[in-house]
Amino acid sequence: MDKMIGKILEGRYEIIEALGGGGMARVYRGQDRLLHRYVTIKILREQFASDGGFLTRFHKEAQAVASLSHPNVVSIYDVGQEDGLHYLIMEYVEGRSLKELIKERGFLPAQEAIDIALQICDALEHAHENGVIHRDIKPHNILITRNGRVKVTDFGIAQAVNEATMPYSGTMVGSVHYLAPEQARGGITGAAADIYSFGIVLYEMLTGDLPFHGETPVAVAIKHIQESPRPLREINPGAPPALERIVLRALEKEPERRYSSAAALRSELLAVKNALTEDTFATQVLPAVEAGDPPAAQGRPRRRPRVWAWALMILLFLGLAAAGLWAGFRYYLLVGETVVPPVVGLSESQAMDRLATAGLRGQVGSRQYNSEVPAGQVMAQDPGPGEQVRRGRVVILTVSQGTRLVTVPPVIGLTERDARLRLENEGFRVAADSLKAYHPSIPAGSVVEQNPPGNSKQPEGTEVRLIISKGPEPQLIPAPSLLGKTLAEAQQELAAAKLQQGTLTYQRSEEQFPGIVIDQDPRPGASVLQGSAVNLVVSQGPGPARKQLGITVPPALDDREHEIRIVVNDARGSSEVLNKKQEPGQQIQAVITYYGKGMLQVFRDGNLIYERDLP
Repeated sequence: MDKMIGKILEGRYEIIEALGGGGMARVYRGQDRLLHRYVTIKILREQFASDGGFLTRFHKEAQAVASLSHPNVVSIYDVGQEDGLHYLIMEYVEGRSLKELIKERGFLPAQEAIDIALQICDALEHAHENGVIHRDIKPHNILITRNGRVKVTDFGIAQAVNEATMPYSGTMVGSVHYLAPEQARGGITGAAADIYSFGIVLYEMLTGDLPFHGETPVAVAIKHIQESPRPLREINPGAPPALERIVLRALEKEPERRYSSAAALRSELLAVKNALTEDTFATQVLPAVEAGDPPAAQGRPRRRPRVWAWALMILLFLGLAAAGLWAGFRYYLLVGETVVPPVVGLSESQAMDRLATAGLRGQVGSRQYNSEVPAGQVMAQDPGPGEQVRRGRVVILTVSQGTRLVTVPPVIGLTERDARLRLENEGFRVAADSLKAYHPSIPAGSVVEQNPPGNSKQPEGTEVRLIISKGPEPQLIPAPSLLGKTLAEAQQELAAAKLQQGTLTYQRSEEQFPGIVIDQDPRPGASVLQGSAVNLVVSQGPGPARKQLGITVPPALDDREHEIRIVVNDARGSSEVLNKKQEPGQQIQAVITYYGKGMLQVFRDGNLIYERDLP
């Protein structure tokens, strides 16, 4: 059994079951015990966790990816370490990978492949706009939920792995079958590398196979650099030619010849999708025309068709063809062309009316949330305004759904860090200048209040202001007595009383040894506010002088043995300087060493028999 099962990271993330893993990490399903939700936990393998340089890059990349917030990107909730384990806490996605789907079904229908590809483009576009490059796009990293939502995972992490492994082995991280030529050459990679890898994924969706195979990873990498892929429609003749052209452009060897952005690629995919669904001229099915004599009577041999019958059939065919050409020519002459009017900024109904007036048909291609464009207003059109097109052409419109309303998660009681993570993962912005306030029960550093309140519906991207607890309000207490204590002892007492150490000065003293507190401000017993400072003066020596004194303990009046103890209380404190058995009739003499002023005490069998001040 995996020893990680049941382990709880940071007292919060419980590991429930193993999901698998790759070369970089082991993957588990876990539960966030604070927020009561399932999460995916990725724990780095030992060879990466022991590399300090890699860990620095890994945490930097993870923090960059955690800033992404998009429905087609698997969110990173947290990154941390505990007991030598370095881990990521990610959104848990119920579904399966695109690789599993392709293995099960072979190539996908064009419409389905385009629907998946459009969502991948959305994820890439969002990441690239935020400066995050994936560098390991492949079907294994593309998850599909039960309702068809695409989720791209492992954004940006390949960069840290790649930089960690290149100096040692010269190998590239990421599946070699999806590697861009510039990655295979070890060059600088950017958004164009993700476009290339995406082209491989689209090729695999439409054919069920990869464009390049080889006996070794190096052989495959060389093919990425030198060879052209096997024609897509040779494998899948049913694939639309326009879709094949998109794949070939994405797979250009030189980055500058590929699509300039994921948005440009998405635009062409959407055009193909619309073309596949757009009404086309109805196809006429003509009845078959047969020439020849009627069937011969029973017993009578069948005659061959006469020459005039063949001629009649050819003339009929030519007549139908000419009629078709004339109809097309007549359609061209009658329909004519028109200029596409501008409809961006109009309401949906106004745009439809204006397009109809121009002899065009409006069709809503998508509805998108947009905080800057009112709901129901046209945001984009294709073809664009001013283009010359045939009458009857469909103009695809993108219509705003207005600002998306999202439920604000309640974060009162969470630490400021956890509260920020949760709010940002839900698409909200958190004000940088959080206010601080005292609270009797919520510990310092945790959220006391939020505005807007939790569970309220607010526009996505709304700024949430947090008030952070400073802990209980300070109370007036008597200042502790620190005189005669060592500096370390004084600091401990200040911390226990919730006071701060103020200025620390050193002063010559012949009464106290070095390191002993000889003065304080406020004075002992004065009323001070918790959290305020107490100034200390500490002796820097030389301290009290060393002195000696001779002492004689006379014998007891009886004939028994006794225990004699001599105790000195001086600048050093209280110390026992002699402990000795006194025989019957014995007189004990001793020389006592002491510092500064003090007191000497002599005990016989625990009873004080002599006491004097030390000068």
